[in-house]
Amino acid sequence: MTTPDEPRDSLFLALKSAYEANDPIPEGLVDRLLTALAVEDLDLEYELLTMVHRSSQLAGTRGGNDDKLVMEFSAAGVTLMLRISPIDANHRRIDGWVSPAQPLTASLWQDAATVESAVGAHGRFEFDFVPRGLTRLDLLQPGTGSSRSTAFRTTLFEI
Repeated sequence: MTTPDEPRDSLFLALKSAYEANDPIPEGLVDRLLTALAVEDLDLEYELLTMVHRSSQLAGTRGGNDDKLVMEFSAAGVTLMLRISPIDANHRRIDGWVSPAQPLTASLWQDAATVESAVGAHGRFEFDFVPRGLTRLDLLQPGTGSSRSTAFRTTLFEI
């Protein structure tokens, strides 16, 4: 008894054997592809790992550097990591990473002002000189003016 799939299966087998005979897969191609996929975002992962490691590496050995703060926010398939470092008594530097990396604009809101920074190809952004105070960060989709939509919003946090 034959099944309806047998003609289709025999056609696929003939096609497969024709490709294997005339255009075989190069030796080691599968292994090279798997390796390339595995290391595609390795530099970003390494940067995130060393950032977390450095945040406590020299704590207490140098004056004023022990109040670094690392925060992580996650929702709807987006992870946002922030490293907040002191500049002086009233200002902080914020380095941020978005995963997965995508074309976004980071918008930092405080009572006094709102500033923006483009998210780079590896999901990284920064704000150099941020006053201490209550802060919120939005990740905005590409667009112009009011047509930009908010892709992600943190809760309010104190820096």
